[in-house]
Parts: sequence; structure tokens; C-alpha cells
Amino acid sequence: MKNLKFRSITLIVLICSVTFSCVTLQQPLPGSIWGDWAFVKTGTIINGSNQKLYNYINICDRNSDQLRFSSDGKMNLRWYDAHCAIQQYFIGQYHVEGNTLKVDLASHRPYQDSPFPPITEFRIIQINATTLKLEEIPDAATRERYQGTSSGPEVMVFVFMRVD
Repeated sequence: MKNLKFRSITLIVLICSVTFSCVTLQQPLPGSIWGDWAFVKTGTIINGSNQKLYNYINICDRNSDQLRFSSDGKMNLRWYDAHCAIQQYFIGQYHVEGNTLKVDLASHRPYQDSPFPPITEFRIIQINATTLKLEEIPDAATRERYQGTSSGPEVMVFVFMRVD
């Protein structure tokens, strides 16, 4: 009887571990970052408080440029050119730690060909069912460049709306 109980418990533990290793769990955010997000506004924040946001202008007036966060950790950019032809670019792998979005940039082609800036860390300012707002976290070189200046670092800000 004890042997049967032990085998049952072992089997349950084995099934649970196999099941959980195959399932990708959502990051612990107020809302899901997975999916397509259309650019709405872009701008800068200077010295942590002076925010300047502007409406994002799509080159193609029929379609919006978008970021895609897939559940397997891939971050892609989809944009439309002047002829409304779709272009895609693999930005890299991403993961979320607390309220920080970290991006490991792809290195398979020169990054300067990308229309999205080579930023590796963003602060998630807002996320809910419809809105995502990201603020660049400056790297050490950017912080050093502005150290001791009254204006402080100028960081990029992006506001997105979820695409249904």
C-alpha cells in the first residue's frame, strides 16, 4: 500500500513538472504585454519630469506601425512604407523583471538599419487592457554624458494602444 502511494505521488509530481515546463506563464504585470501595440505618441522626458509627447505620424495613412510582443519572448517591429507595403524587423528577445522591460537586441544584421532605436531597457510606466507606455532607462554611457548638467538625461518615451 505504501509503495502504491509513493508511486502515485511520484507520478503526480512528474506530470506536474512536465506540464509546467511546457507552459509559458504570463509576466506578473497589471495587464498582458503580449500582442500587437500600435504607436500613438512618442517624445522625450528631460531630467525625469519635463515630458514632451507628440502624436506619432504613420507614413502610411491606412495602417499603423506596431510593436509585437510574442509569448515566446520575441519583440518585432512592423511598419508600413509610403506605398503602404508592410516591413518587418526582429528587434530581439525580451523579458520583464518587475516593471522593467529588458531587450537583448538581435545581432544578425546591422542595427542601424532598424527604424526602432537600439534601447535595451524600458520602464513600464503604464500597462492596461488598452495602453502601454514605455520610458527608456538610460544606459551608463548616456547617464555619464549628462552627469553634472542641469538638464539631465533626455530619455525616449513611447505610448502604444493595443491592436485588436
